[in-house]
Amino acid sequence: MTQYMYYINYQDYEKDLCDLEMRALFNRPIETKAFFSNLRIDESLSPYFKSRLEILHEANNLEDLIQKISKKNYLVEGFKVNYLSIIKPDPINKDRKAITKAIGYAFEGLPSFDHPVITYGVTHNDSKWYFGILVYNTMHWKKHKSKPNSYSSSLSLNTAKAILNVANRGDTSKKIIDPCCGVGTVLLEGHFSGYDITGCEINYKVAMKARDNLKHYGYKGQVIHKDIKDLDEYYDAAIVDLPYGNSSESDEIDMMDIIHHAARISKRQVLVSSIDLTEKISAKGLVIVDRAVVYKNKSKRFMRYIWVCEGKEENY
Repeated sequence: MTQYMYYINYQDYEKDLCDLEMRALFNRPIETKAFFSNLRIDESLSPYFKSRLEILHEANNLEDLIQKISKKNYLVEGFKVNYLSIIKPDPINKDRKAITKAIGYAFEGLPSFDHPVITYGVTHNDSKWYFGILVYNTMHWKKHKSKPNSYSSSLSLNTAKAILNVANRGDTSKKIIDPCCGVGTVLLEGHFSGYDITGCEINYKVAMKARDNLKHYGYKGQVIHKDIKDLDEYYDAAIVDLPYGNSSESDEIDMMDIIHHAARISKRQVLVSSIDLTEKISAKGLVIVDRAVVYKNKSKRFMRYIWVCEGKEENY
């Protein structure tokens, strides 16, 4: 069975969200920034993925690793070998050029440093050496930062991208609804990653802005101008960035009404709020199966709570 090494990285103020996303994608806690899995997940799916190494060879020392590569007689034109540094500080990093050069000499064919057809990676982790096919997160999704319409209160791209993966655990075949989609921050990330996602927005002008954003990037997603209470189609998951005002009692009543309808139309809900609604969510009969908090930046002045909920449809 093929094994992969993933390398993740994150800002401290997003660690809790990254941990939540990794639990959803790999169905287990991930406790280190470099880890192994038999699951092959697209390298650009998570905002926290930096690279994925498909392991072809492993050895106890570099010499044995090079020998294993040589015996395979790899005939590849236009290849490149990169050293993957996965610990900080990395005492081996200073020798990376010599290491990649030695491995390159074990290949048949000529390398291409500027425009490689394929990139191989070599790394050292827990006293073992690993070699394989290396791919990086393209970060092409960051183009959405320049979307035509945006609000300062919108979710960050990292948060939007991560909660999508939490909602459906990386399964692009399942249907997602964003019933309070705003200008479409979550929708953009969903379409980029190939999710079957629909947006809904009660405010007509805002819905038009969401459609404009999708059109700007060539996405053909649907944005429904409708109140969530009027939705009747059932979805695998709902992602709800709850609207917030001055946190008055009436605001909380509105938010709980939205949560009620999100649970009515979906099997699984990812709820996001700037205030702690844990007790009220539980009181509605939803089961909170996981949670996290994420901050807007390193100042940690603005926090969002995230709950992953599941509940029986008949309760609503």
